[in-house]
Amino acid sequence: MNKKELRQEIRRRIALLDASEKQLASDAVCRQIAESDVWQKAGKVLLYEALPDEISLQQLIRMAQLEGKKVLMPEPTADAEPLSGLEDTDLAIIPGRAFTESGARMGRGKGYYDRMLKDLTCPKIGVAFRCQLVDDLPTDSWDIPMDEVVLG
Repeated sequence: MNKKELRQEIRRRIALLDASEKQLASDAVCRQIAESDVWQKAGKVLLYEALPDEISLQQLIRMAQLEGKKVLMPEPTADAEPLSGLEDTDLAIIPGRAFTESGARMGRGKGYYDRMLKDLTCPKIGVAFRCQLVDDLPTDSWDIPMDEVVLG
């Protein structure tokens, strides 16, 4: 299956989830990340505002603000430039269209996150619904792997 076909298949799988399933999955992902050592030690975190078909990080965003963490939020629109000032980021939480258990990531096809993450040295955690996990992904040289994938 090529990337275009796989994106369509994942879109179909996510569409089968109802709102409560998406919320439960998002809550589980946020809880698992919040309990991790890397989150506890992080002072500057890269999070994102979820699209309707992505894991919601609202709990983590609120928690980060309450804990006094500096939060960076990208705006991955077609004409947006990747964020700058990421050099001292302690943790990046990244959405994707599909992931493998080993951390391979396929995005939406515009390369926004790959361009932004290529120079980051902090841990990168991919987050997704369980239906977005696949055995194998077609990858290109510019695809940035995740250090860990957390599924809900």
